Amino acid sequence: MLTSDLVRPRIRKDGLHLPYIDPQDAGLLALSETLLTLFERCRGRERRELEAELHDFLSAGAAFLVHRGLSKLLYDRCVFETAGEQDPATVREGVFAAAADAYRAEDRAGFDRDAVLAKTGETLSLSAEEIERYLYADLKDAEIMTDFKPCSASWLLHRYNVALAQAVLLRATGMDLVIEGETPARYREVFRKLKFFQLLHDIHRDGPDRYRIHIDGPLSLFRSSQRYGLQMAQFLPTVLHGRTWALTASVLWGVERRETVFRLSPTVGLQPIGHITGQWVPEEVAWFEEQFRKLNTEWEITSEAGILPLGGQGLLAPDYRFTHHPTGKTVYMEILGFWRRGSVRSRIELLRRHGPPNLIVGLAKDLGVDEEEMEALPGEVYVFRTTPIAREIAKIMEGMR
Repeated sequence: MLTSDLVRPRIRKDGLHLPYIDPQDAGLLALSETLLTLFERCRGRERRELEAELHDFLSAGAAFLVHRGLSKLLYDRCVFETAGEQDPATVREGVFAAAADAYRAEDRAGFDRDAVLAKTGETLSLSAEEIERYLYADLKDAEIMTDFKPCSASWLLHRYNVALAQAVLLRATGMDLVIEGETPARYREVFRKLKFFQLLHDIHRDGPDRYRIHIDGPLSLFRSSQRYGLQMAQFLPTVLHGRTWALTASVLWGVERRETVFRLSPTVGLQPIGHITGQWVPEEVAWFEEQFRKLNTEWEITSEAGILPLGGQGLLAPDYRFTHHPTGKTVYMEILGFWRRGSVRSRIELLRRHGPPNLIVGLAKDLGVDEEEMEALPGEVYVFRTTPIAREIAKIMEGMR
């Protein structure tokens, strides 16, 4: 992901415009190849060595932002770890203690540094050279690049353009997405990704094969806007796999928080940066399904719950559908993720008025809703701490038969 200092958009009357690069440009392709070679060459070396090579290589002037942006994206593909098995804090403690003893024992000011390192090494069964290497090995500059995920030069340039757009969405107050002409499976994937990234959203059907989605942006929230903004930006690659779509975001840009509009569509030319691998199922969701099936109840669980209308006020894409085999009765479950207090109340009221007759609303305890307000919420509400408990959900459904 790119930081704001690496993005210099132009703001005009019709909105915010980004300086996208040409992924087919021969010079940029050569630059990408050079950077990839540089990062690969620094595998197994300290971070400071990588930064020194980049400092000598990266240019100044107009190309500086592109160079630094590409490097930032490659940094994100690296794994850095503290070198060795010895804890640097333990080594420092031993060295400082030995240095203090040596200082007190000497008649003159100072002490023999090599002797202190050697004494510490004897205590920790390390050589003086190892003591020297481990002493500050936990500092960021001394971290070792233990892994680097390679990519193609062309992919890196496409990734840069997508990262520019993602950096803008980090500062959005809201986003409207229109998507059409997709298969039902593709729509379900989009809706599931919205919930996976815990985005506040409303879905409306504008036609037989057209959906309009409004998503609250990070700058519209009162807390955790940085984490939420990152999740909103990470949702963008899902949109890029569509054939016909249009995105319009309201943005507050810069220190002065200037209001502007940011627009995207397939005509911009942004390319997907990953493959479609089916519906992305969070770990806790997979765990809940597994635990529920272990109960061996008469209820069958599936995450293929379909899309349900909400009386013309929106749509519901439930997280689960439960079917009771003996009676055929169906129960749906909707889990609310990163929602605001007012949104929780209005969402539950909407579900109660227009939702399916048998619905369980899962409400995370850390949403910041007061206990009294939780108790006053209408509908079948299940409050959980980290993830719904399968046995408790089964008990609720038994009462709904």
